[in-house]
Amino acid sequence: MNNKIIIHNQNNKFNFVEDSFYNHIHDILALVILKASKNGSLRVLDYGSNILPWANLKNKINIDKLKVFIYDPFCSNNKYERNIDDIQIDSSLESIMSRNYDLSIFGSSTQYIEGLFELLESNKNLLSKYILFTHTPLSIKKNFESLQFTGYKGKQYVRSIDELFTFFEIRGYEISFKSVIDNKFASVEKKYLDRTIYTNILFSKK
Repeated sequence: MNNKIIIHNQNNKFNFVEDSFYNHIHDILALVILKASKNGSLRVLDYGSNILPWANLKNKINIDKLKVFIYDPFCSNNKYERNIDDIQIDSSLESIMSRNYDLSIFGSSTQYIEGLFELLESNKNLLSKYILFTHTPLSIKKNFESLQFTGYKGKQYVRSIDELFTFFEIRGYEISFKSVIDNKFASVEKKYLDRTIYTNILFSKK
């Protein structure tokens, strides 16, 4: 799919139309980049992601001055047949943590990180000026763990939205943007659905 999108964007003036809610969240990403960039220049960490969002961004906004670092612990040298300029894919967490970023993107990856707050607290480089969560399940009540029913069959760590807000507030962040997606896409167990919101949130350093 990544290579199909890259080829489409090379041969067309408008972006490839993605399935489900992905057009929506990648439009949010494009607008956040425009807000966060200085004269178009931006150093971005995309944590636990892949090349797909970036493959489909080039026909939405100018990304010539972006420097993107993708942390993909499962990547290999031959995983992607086609490359995109100024995008570095790294499977080394140590290497990722050695750099500074203007924007940190977590996408939906944080639901698979049990000790998220400890990770952020012990790796200050992750706490960039702008921090974006997209399509992330959060709890309107207390934290809970759920089994996920997608291609991934492991645990989801669904955090209290109040705890998330408090964590960033005491570190000098404010909420610049927030929205929700239909929580049926969160893939939590049915018994947790009424307490789950599927969120997009942008935190900005004051």
